[in-house]
Amino acid sequence: MRPQTIMALRSYHGLTQREFASRIGYTRSTISEVENMRKYPSVALLAAITRQFEITDEFVAFLRDFEKINGIIHDYTITQ
Repeated sequence: MRPQTIMALRSYHGLTQREFASRIGYTRSTISEVENMRKYPSVALLAAITRQFEITDEFVAFLRDFEKINGIIHDYTITQ
């Protein structure tokens, strides 16, 4: 999940970085670092986001395919 996608998800839900971080069990500074591309989101962070916001495996697969088609390659392996 790209930083812009995380920011868009947070904005869609009308959450500040602090509120978003609190809901997924992380700090505001971690969210800020990810959104500003100073830090790549960990698998644990991505898993927390997918659980909290009920993002399905199908949606993650869609993101993977979309980003690969557009030349953006990441590993989206999510474990629970």
